[in-house]
Amino acid sequence: MCCGNKREALQERRTLSVTPRPAPSASKPSRVPVVFRGTGAYLVTGPHSREVYHFSSSHPVQWVYAKDVGDLMRTGLFRAKH
Repeated sequence: MCCGNKREALQERRTLSVTPRPAPSASKPSRVPVVFRGTGAYLVTGPHSREVYHFSSSHPVQWVYAKDVGDLMRTGLFRAKH
């Protein structure tokens, strides 16, 4: 092997063939049931999820993203469903 071939052989050894892994599937955020304690209808936007939740006296229970629950509870208008 002459010098030129040795360089090519070294360059070939430095090249790796890697099969890309599939991206990990994003898990869905967990939701928990929350009960509206007020009267009438109430729309609230989750501070973390930015999802709009519609509560009413006739439909007081909604499944809310877990990260939004604490902020909703602090308003006094909601309670956790057991």
